[in-house]
Amino acid sequence: MIRPISFAFLLTLASGAWALDLPGAANETDRREELASAQPFPSGAFQGESTPRIMAEGDIEQVAYKLNGTSLTSYQMIEPLRTQLEQDGFTTLYACADTVCGGFDFRYLLDLLPEPAMHVNLGDFQYLLAAHPDGRFVSALSSKARDAGYLQISTVSPSDAPEVELRPPSTSGTTAPPQSEDLIERLKTRGRVVLEDLTFETGASNLGEGPFASLRRLADYLKTHPEVRIALVGHTDTVGGLEGNTALSRKRAEAVRQRLIQLYDIAPGQIAAEGIGYLAPRTSNATEEGREKNRRVEAVIASTQ
Repeated sequence: MIRPISFAFLLTLASGAWALDLPGAANETDRREELASAQPFPSGAFQGESTPRIMAEGDIEQVAYKLNGTSLTSYQMIEPLRTQLEQDGFTTLYACADTVCGGFDFRYLLDLLPEPAMHVNLGDFQYLLAAHPDGRFVSALSSKARDAGYLQISTVSPSDAPEVELRPPSTSGTTAPPQSEDLIERLKTRGRVVLEDLTFETGASNLGEGPFASLRRLADYLKTHPEVRIALVGHTDTVGGLEGNTALSRKRAEAVRQRLIQLYDIAPGQIAAEGIGYLAPRTSNATEEGREKNRRVEAVIASTQ
């Protein structure tokens, strides 16, 4: 269903709603929203696996538009958006046009809504990535076909709730403040949670002996909610290649899955294990502290049926 847009596109972000005027008579063709997720944006021209990217985390909104019969070029469609963003305090991180971006290869780095809602003419498109000091990111892609213009605007705004960090159980004889309830509440309300207290051998998939408070609480929740299905998703830092890191992250997620099955008797069909390597960092991999935060396993609710 195509929905006409008059005057302005209202972006609902963490800081509230703000208006971004669209060029011409733009009609909304599709949209997709995802809470508490991550979106990689290219921040430089295509260079294969070395293409620079920025991983924006938060609430994601993607909206596609069609401008029927427009005479505007792809540049004329996107340039007013850049001006408005900069007036609203955004900084342009990267902007390019079709072949300068990398053509076909660059376009397929982008997470775009499917045809026919968003069409890209590989010989005529413009890309823009901008960031705000408050953590918001906006990406825009415009493209001109023979009889229409197409535009997608993707926004990521920081999620309101802070990350929940679980500490390892106290070994000093004193009782540590309970953290497990926060884990389950975050899992239920945000759909995912980092299992912060897990430990692995360096460069290996062997899960430490534990016990781990996060797994105990997660197991209790799964037993009392047999309709819930979760996916355990492994993440790594950027040391090494993508293929090896993806395999390692999947093995770590599988090790956690096996611990839940074998130690806590969770039904195997209730838990899946996946790995995405270093493609969704929590922070920069430029420091050891950052790399340590990026090495993690998350629990994600996959189904509640």
